[in-house]
Amino acid sequence: MKKHPYIHIIPIILLVLFSFAENCWALQSHGAPEGIYVHQMAHLLFSGALGYLYWHTRTSPVIKSKGWKFLQIFCFFLIAWNLIAFTGHEAFSHLTPTDFIDKNTWKEQLAPPITGMKILYYLTKMDHFLNVPGLFALVISLRTFYREALLEAKK
Repeated sequence: MKKHPYIHIIPIILLVLFSFAENCWALQSHGAPEGIYVHQMAHLLFSGALGYLYWHTRTSPVIKSKGWKFLQIFCFFLIAWNLIAFTGHEAFSHLTPTDFIDKNTWKEQLAPPITGMKILYYLTKMDHFLNVPGLFALVISLRTFYREALLEAKK
């Protein structure tokens, strides 16, 4: 096997690029008010697309393999995640900066008194309990499709 003569330069380039990285935040804020409107519409559109995919895989007589079942599970979890995220964005819009302690830090907390809106906001921040299992189901689904394609190719 012939190696490319410059292959040893790639790790050095990556090291240099990563050493000059700026802060990377997990949340992206949107410009008010248009940004959040578009973001919320994207949640609804994504939910609708996943709903159609779920319905189509449920009603099609040809689609009955294990991979399609896991794809349906993925659709279910991601639809629920989108609705929870949509609700969380709406709940956040009803909160003010005084509702938080140590805002924009790792120690950010909800300030007392705890209201129903703050509880709703807090619960919707737990959306990863829906997102992670959904993405795991997608991985299993794609792995199943890949294995089925390999078996078909060997025939």
